[in-house]
Amino acid sequence: MESAKKKAVRQYIDAVGRGDAAAIQAAVTEDYTHEFLGTTVLRGKRSLADILGQLDAFMAALARPGEFTFQEMVEEGDIVSAMFSGKCELANGKRFDGDYAIFCHFRGDRILAMRELIDTKLADSVLV
Repeated sequence: MESAKKKAVRQYIDAVGRGDAAAIQAAVTEDYTHEFLGTTVLRGKRSLADILGQLDAFMAALARPGEFTFQEMVEEGDIVSAMFSGKCELANGKRFDGDYAIFCHFRGDRILAMRELIDTKLADSVLV
């Protein structure tokens, strides 16, 4: 049986794929932060409000909802790490099919902070 923390991570990522802001808000704390690591133009730390704003732009760029498949997920204490892949067709005909690694810190059963590694070259070439 999957833990509540692992379920929250899956729910969050699936909600991103379908643009479901309410489901994202249900999975995170009010003071949630999301940090994109690496050298991509997306890099930096954002608040929940910032992430929800990015979600609108992401959904507007998609031709259809994104699909994410988890390969691995590990939980230790208040941290869940996961590796997953995504398949996203953009409205402009480009593909944003990438691999991701996330590290989620929890307060209770809700995500307090997420740090995300993405394919920076792909993100910059497709999203800029």
